[in-house]
Amino acid sequence: MFMHSFTHSFENYQILESFDSLIHSVSENQKQFHQKVEEIRGNHYTSIKSYYEESRRLIKMLKETAFLCSLMFNIDDEKNICVSTLNILQKMLQETIMIRILCASSSRTKLDVVAEKKFVDDEIKAGCLKSPLNCIAIRTCRPIVFSPAESTVPCPEMMDSPEQYAYICTPLIAEGVAFGCINILFAHDTDINLLKRNLDLINILAGYASLAIYTNRLIKTVKREALTDKLTGLPNRRFGMEALQNEINRSKRYGHVFSIAMVDIDHFKLVNDSYGHTEGDKVLAMMADLARKCLRNVDLVARFGGEEFLIILPETDIKRAYVVIERFCKMFNEASFSDVLCAKNLTLSGGIAQFPHDGEDAHSLLKMADERLYLAKNSGRNRVIADKLN
Repeated sequence: MFMHSFTHSFENYQILESFDSLIHSVSENQKQFHQKVEEIRGNHYTSIKSYYEESRRLIKMLKETAFLCSLMFNIDDEKNICVSTLNILQKMLQETIMIRILCASSSRTKLDVVAEKKFVDDEIKAGCLKSPLNCIAIRTCRPIVFSPAESTVPCPEMMDSPEQYAYICTPLIAEGVAFGCINILFAHDTDINLLKRNLDLINILAGYASLAIYTNRLIKTVKREALTDKLTGLPNRRFGMEALQNEINRSKRYGHVFSIAMVDIDHFKLVNDSYGHTEGDKVLAMMADLARKCLRNVDLVARFGGEEFLIILPETDIKRAYVVIERFCKMFNEASFSDVLCAKNLTLSGGIAQFPHDGEDAHSLLKMADERLYLAKNSGRNRVIADKLN
C-alpha cells in the first residue's frame, strides 16, 4: 500500500517536473520570439524612418528645384540661365568640387564653358572639349557617370587626369539634338551609389535648363527675324524706328547731338524694268554689304522702304554726317561698275537732319530728312542735302 502510494507520487512529481520544464522552455522560446519581433520591428522602423526622411528630403528638394527652374523662363540671357542652373545645382549637391556648363558654338565645332563654379582652392585640370562630337554624353544623348573606384571607362576628352575625380556629365538636349552638357566633378572616393542617386535630380534640372535655353534662343531668333529685312539682312523699318527712338532718348539724357540720313537709290524702278527684279535685288544687297563695310559699328542702317534706307549716326553733327554720307554715295556709285551688276553707274540721293536742331522727336527728324531727300531728287539726283541751301 505504501509502495503503491509512493510510486504514484513519484510519477506525479515527474509529470509536474516535465510540465514545468515545458513551461520554462515555452517561456524561453516566447521570450526569444518577442525579442526577435522587437529586433525586426526596430530594424524595420529604422529602415522605414530612414526611407521616409529621405523621401521627404527628396520631395522638398524636387519642389524647390521645380520652383527655381520655373524662374529660369523669366531670364532672357543664356549665360544668366546657365549661372542660375549652377546655383540650383550648388544647392542640390553638397559634395561637388566643380560644376561647369558647356554649350556648342554656333558652328558646332567646339564646346565653350558658358558658366563655371569651383568649390575647392586646389587647381583643377579640367580642360574644355575641342569638339562636341568628342563628348560621349553629347554624342550618345545619354548621361555618363564615372567613378575611379569602379571599373568604368572615363571619357578620354574630359580632363587630363580622370583618375583624380568622379564625375557626372549630363547632356543638354532640345528638339532631339544635344547642344551642350552639364559637367559635375566630385572627389575621387565619392560613392558611386550617391552619384547615381543624384543623377535623377540632375537630369530633371538639365531638362529644365535645356528647355529654358532653347526657348530663349527661339524667342531671340523670332525677334531677330521679325526685325530683319530678309533680302538685305539689314534691320527693317520697325527696328529702325525703335533704334531712332532709343537714340533720341539717350541723346536727350546726355545732351548729345546725332544725325540721321534718308538715302534712296536713284531710278531704281528703271533698274527693275530694264533688268528684272533679280537685278534689283542684287543692287539692294550690294548697298547693304557696302553699308556694313563703310560705316562705323555704332552706326545703324535700316531698310526703310523699297529702295529707301535710314542711316543713324550717333554722336555726329550734320557737317560730319554730310561728309560720311557723301563718301558712302560715291563708293556706291563706284561699286555699281563692278562685274557683279548688269546695271551700271547707279547713284544715290540723300537728305540729312540733326537732333535736336531739326527736330526733337522721331517724326520731326524723319520729316526733315525726307524733305531734304526729295529736294535732292528734284535738284537732279546724285547728291546729298544737309540744309535747304546746299
